[in-house]
Amino acid sequence: MKNYLLLPLLIFFVIGTKAQNDHKYVKLIEEIKGKRYELYIENTDSISYDIFLKVDTKDFRRSSERPILKTIPPKSKHRVLTMVILNGKEGKYTYTLVINEVAYALQFDKDFELLDTKLDEELKSKTVEIYTQNDCSICPDAKRILTKNKIGYQEYNIDQDTTHYNKLIKEFKALKPNSAVNIFLF
Repeated sequence: MKNYLLLPLLIFFVIGTKAQNDHKYVKLIEEIKGKRYELYIENTDSISYDIFLKVDTKDFRRSSERPILKTIPPKSKHRVLTMVILNGKEGKYTYTLVINEVAYALQFDKDFELLDTKLDEELKSKTVEIYTQNDCSICPDAKRILTKNKIGYQEYNIDQDTTHYNKLIKEFKALKPNSAVNIFLF
């Protein structure tokens, strides 16, 4: 009975690993230089990706035994691991590469004085629409972050004019006509 349960789990793991290793934009590249194997991650997309790389081998002396966690910026190639082949070994290894799109999140410290942002270059070519209110506590910080990162924005204060706000509500309703639209304002 255990063998029957183990087989589907093993197949799922192999298929899942293969799917992660065949990402559309992010690839593992191997460059062999004598006894050194250099492993690179190349990102051809216009956004950043977070990667998790775990290499398993008995044929190499590695520069790191730990898994590698790294953010790969857009349109870049980064060396992530150097391995040196051991004498008399074939040079075999396996790897697991997990790729996740970078989440865009703002992190506030408890005093709201430190704002740490992680924004991609691709956003700098966009114009952001900001809907504000007169008593909004985070709106000045949001505008400061956009300005600091040279991202253009158009501000609409809904306390002064609801025209653009009503347009936004209509657009949301057009996307999902049978659902209730709830917009939360800070």
